[in-house]
Amino acid sequence: MKRVFVKLIFLVIIFILAGCEAAPTATPAPPTQKAGATATSVNEPQTRPSPPLTPSPPSLSTPLPPEAQALLGELEMTAQELFSTLDRAQAENYPQELIDEIIRNYVKAIEDIEAQLAAENVPFTPLDLPPTPAVAARKEVFDAGMVTADGVHLAATYYRPAATNAPGVVLLHMLGRNRGDWDSFARQLQELGYAVLTIDFRGHGESEGKREWSKMTLDAAIAASFIRARPEVDPDQVVLMGASIGANIAINYAAQDDDISGVALLSPGLDYHGVKTADAVKQYGPRPLFIAASSEDEYAAKSARKLASLAAGPHQLLILDNQGHGTQMLGKDNGLGDAIFQWLARVASREK
Repeated sequence: MKRVFVKLIFLVIIFILAGCEAAPTATPAPPTQKAGATATSVNEPQTRPSPPLTPSPPSLSTPLPPEAQALLGELEMTAQELFSTLDRAQAENYPQELIDEIIRNYVKAIEDIEAQLAAENVPFTPLDLPPTPAVAARKEVFDAGMVTADGVHLAATYYRPAATNAPGVVLLHMLGRNRGDWDSFARQLQELGYAVLTIDFRGHGESEGKREWSKMTLDAAIAASFIRARPEVDPDQVVLMGASIGANIAINYAAQDDDISGVALLSPGLDYHGVKTADAVKQYGPRPLFIAASSEDEYAAKSARKLASLAAGPHQLLILDNQGHGTQMLGKDNGLGDAIFQWLARVASREK
C-alpha cells in the first residue's frame, strides 16, 4: 500500500507543481538516447546505462512462488516508470524541483521493493539508481488542490517552512467557515518550523461537494496524505488540529489513523451534526491530546471536560473564560497560543 500511495502522491505533486509551467499536450516519443541518471539539468541530458528491464533472479531449481514473481514484476515496472518519466521530464523541460521530486519518490518506492525482496530471501539484481537529491529548505506559501477518495475536489493552502524533516500540522476549520480563519495561526506555526496545511471542507469555501458531515473524515484523510508526502515533512510527525466541528472531524479521523502523532481540539462537541467524539477519543488510545474551550461556551466546555476524562494517554485540558468558540479563541492575550505551541513541541520531542 505504501508503494501505491507514493505513486498516487507523485501524481498530486505533478498536478500542483507542473501547473506553474505549461507542458506540451502530446507525449513525446521515447528519445533515442536516454537521459542522465543524475537528472541534474533539464537542458543538458547526460548518458546513463539503461536499467535492467527484467531484474530476474539467477536460474533456480524450483520456480519462485507467485508472490516473489509479483514483487520482481513490480520492481521492473517501477524502474521503467522512473526512467521513462525522467526522459519525459527532460524532454518537456520540467522545473528542476519537480525532477528532484520524481527521483525522490520513485527511488524510495524501488528501495522499499528491494528491501522486501531481500527480507524474503528472493534473489534479484539490484538496480543502478540515480542519487537521491537533497531537500531544499525554503519558506513559501501556496494554494493547492486535492481529490478525496470519493472524488471531491478540495481547496487548500500549504505553508512550507524554512526547514527540512519538519513536523506537519493539518488545520480543520469550523462549520460554515473556511481555511482563511487559520491563516495568521498557520503563519506563526510556519515561523516556528512547522509545515502547515489548511483545507476547505467539502461544501465550504473554494471546495466542491455538499456538506456531508459523515464523509468529512475523507477530507482529513487526503490532507494527512498530502502533508506526509511533502519531502520537507517528517511523515511520522503529523498532528491534526480542529475547531468546533473541525475538532470532531479531527479526532474521528485520528482514531482511524494510528500514524497521527497528536490531536488538538478547540471547542469540540460530544455531538455536532451527528459527528460524535466520545468513542473516537477512546479509540484514539494513548496518543497525546490537547483540548481547549471557553467557559461561557457551555456545551463545548462540558464536552471538553468529558472528552478529557475519557483520554487514555497524556492530555491537556485548558478552560478559558469569555474567549469565544473555536478559532475565535486564537490571536488573543489568553495564553492559548503559547499553550498550543508548547504542547506541539512536546509531541514532536516525544516522537523522536
